[in-house]
Amino acid sequence: MDSKNNPTMDELNFIFHKKWTFCILADLHLGSKHFQDFMNNLPEISTKVLHQTLTELESVGLIDKKIIREKPKLTEYSLTEKGKLSKNLITEYYSYIEMISLDSNEEKEIFDKIKDL
Repeated sequence: MDSKNNPTMDELNFIFHKKWTFCILADLHLGSKHFQDFMNNLPEISTKVLHQTLTELESVGLIDKKIIREKPKLTEYSLTEKGKLSKNLITEYYSYIEMISLDSNEEKEIFDKIKDL
């Protein structure tokens, strides 16, 4: 996958069907993040899966990776203009989950932040 300028529908479908894509994009809609921020905000994700998902999102041009410092390595991830276009998709997705989920009260704070995007 390296269609940064114009990702194909298949590439986007592949990425959006992955478990953590919406969580990562929602987190980035709340502001730029470092790798460790994702690990703190999404404690159930493995470092391998997080790295892979970030790489895929970057490869289709939805997020940007900026190296802040080489040693020790510090990177910052943010949404690109294309990534920012996912705002409505993310808010509708989480609004839908909130309406039908039995345990949405446990995640109310997250839902409220996302709805305020």
